[in-house]
Amino acid sequence: MMSETANPHLVHTDRFTAEAERAAALLDGLGADDWGQPTPSCPGWTVRKVARHIGTAHRWAAAIVRSPDGEAVNPRSLDLGFPDSYGGYGAWIREGAEDLARAVREAGPDKPVWSWGPDQHARFWARRMLHETAVHRGDMELALGRAPEYDPAVAADGIDEFLTVLPAAAAFAPKVRTLTGDGETVHLHATDGDPAASAEERAEWLITLEPNGFRWRRAHAKGAAAVRGPVGELYLFVWGRRAPGATQIEALGDHTLLDHWVTNASF
Repeated sequence: MMSETANPHLVHTDRFTAEAERAAALLDGLGADDWGQPTPSCPGWTVRKVARHIGTAHRWAAAIVRSPDGEAVNPRSLDLGFPDSYGGYGAWIREGAEDLARAVREAGPDKPVWSWGPDQHARFWARRMLHETAVHRGDMELALGRAPEYDPAVAADGIDEFLTVLPAAAAFAPKVRTLTGDGETVHLHATDGDPAASAEERAEWLITLEPNGFRWRRAHAKGAAAVRGPVGELYLFVWGRRAPGATQIEALGDHTLLDHWVTNASF
């Protein structure tokens, strides 16, 4: 549902490298005491563990894209080259991100590869790693007492991507299968969106729970439950980083329905 006239594959790859640079720059500026800070949005993790996860994910995705037969790759088989010191993590993130971007560009968007999502092509990994990096960069900032900020276009695309891949996540997050209903609706409304945009491009989403799962579309519509706020905050909300009661967003309507969505729409 992206409106860019450019190749979406290249758009996502460019956005991914920019987001990886933001994460790397954050790591470059950390003090010695910051690395052990717990990340409340990733219980049991620290800033250092999140940083290692980001760089590992990039290298894993690059190996999948380069796999000659388009097969899955065991991340434990990779030589990850973890930095010897905290000061090396920024460069390590940059190197992994640049390698993934290069792999995706060389492969082309339509190369068949393994993925756990609905799109079994190299382009899946550019988009997936964009949002993997962006959300986890936010985790580190939240751990450091900072407010994450996102490019509105990245945040809106991230909500689209989350809703697109969520059904496939049921393979390893079975509770996703409980996101069913009899037509109940959840509306996400970005308060900083462009009111003049078309219905398909406005930063609003309508999620409808049905007997066999859920469907969604970009739409300006009233839902039984609604969440309003800046699109970057909605991005954090759908990824479980903002609770319905957070001051950055406003939750309206059927709170039982909203709690049901929040509890089960995660992976």
